Amino acid sequence: MRLDYKNLMGVVLIVAILVAVSGCINTNNTNNTPQNITQNNNSSVKNTTTEISATKAKALATQFTGIGVTLGTPKLTTFKGVKAWSVPVSTVGENKSVDNIYINAVTGKRVQ
Repeated sequence: MRLDYKNLMGVVLIVAILVAVSGCINTNNTNNTPQNITQNNNSSVKNTTTEISATKAKALATQFTGIGVTLGTPKLTTFKGVKAWSVPVSTVGENKSVDNIYINAVTGKRVQ
């Protein structure tokens, strides 16, 4: 009978340890698994890139010109790997473009 009591105490001890350990583990754990990261990125990251207008790009380009210069109609392009407005620069009296001023389509800063 003594042998059965020891076995029963061993089983009770193991069950008690398992219950204690399982109570310490949070089952509502939200680890950053690749699935959670992907889900969070797809739901919370939005494309908030707003391009400035051609009119705004032309107005910004005027600060880089001088007297006797006219600006043409801006065209959206890529310049030096940046999405930018290409604003043609002409001298007064001539209908041909002599240069371009590139304005970043997102930030509105000059691209050089």
